[in-house]
Amino acid sequence: MKPKANTIFFEVKIMLTEERRSLIENYVNEHELCRVAELCKLTDTSESTIRRDLIQMEKSGILKRVHGGAQSVKNFSRDVSQNVRFNLNHDTKIEIAKYAAEHFVHSGDNIFIDAGTTTYEMVPFLAEIPDVKIITNGVETALCSLNHGIETILIGGKVKDDTHAVIGQTALKQIKGMNFSASFIGANGIEKNGNITTPDPEESAIKAAEIVQAHKAYVLTDSSKIGERNFAVFANAEDVCVIINKLNQSKKKALPAGIKIEEVQK
Repeated sequence: MKPKANTIFFEVKIMLTEERRSLIENYVNEHELCRVAELCKLTDTSESTIRRDLIQMEKSGILKRVHGGAQSVKNFSRDVSQNVRFNLNHDTKIEIAKYAAEHFVHSGDNIFIDAGTTTYEMVPFLAEIPDVKIITNGVETALCSLNHGIETILIGGKVKDDTHAVIGQTALKQIKGMNFSASFIGANGIEKNGNITTPDPEESAIKAAEIVQAHKAYVLTDSSKIGERNFAVFANAEDVCVIINKLNQSKKKALPAGIKIEEVQK
């Protein structure tokens, strides 16, 4: 009788695993992007269990793992809330931002920093550079810049509820009336053909204008964005320099030939 009992226990365990993974799949697809901590709370299980689930689910093509969480693969990416975006790949974002500030910003520069969470992380490092002026369409970026004693211009217009980016015709008109030493731009995806994308067409228009008005334009992104495809294209890799964390060979192969990149070495 003992072997039979063991078999029954094994079948129950499998059923519970399937139920948990079904919950995870539905939650990730509903929210597009979520953290491991949310999934632990949802399923009342440990972080190690959730991480094992995510590995298996990614292998099955159900979702995509990102640093600190999981992302839906069902639809084009949509913008997600700031509190989630700031926590994903945070250490990598700081490394990229530090590199950009130290290598491509100079005393006396007027620079545009858009509402991306990686570009936001540049601000503390810019405080070390004399006479820098920041122009931004990011509400959090403007507040952070002021707190660091940096001269700041916040572009006016409509503020998006999810990303807190200022968008719209008023913002575009202001940007087109300025010239920048450099623009530092966030992105949600880089395709194999070199297209650089973001979910929202209005935010895409702002990013495109930042590039046109800048003497030099830099896109700051981590390697998780390689191969991602979003609705709105705002540039091609040939138009900008991409600053990114150190890439493995598979990631490099997923990029277009001849792309201008600066890899941040740890």
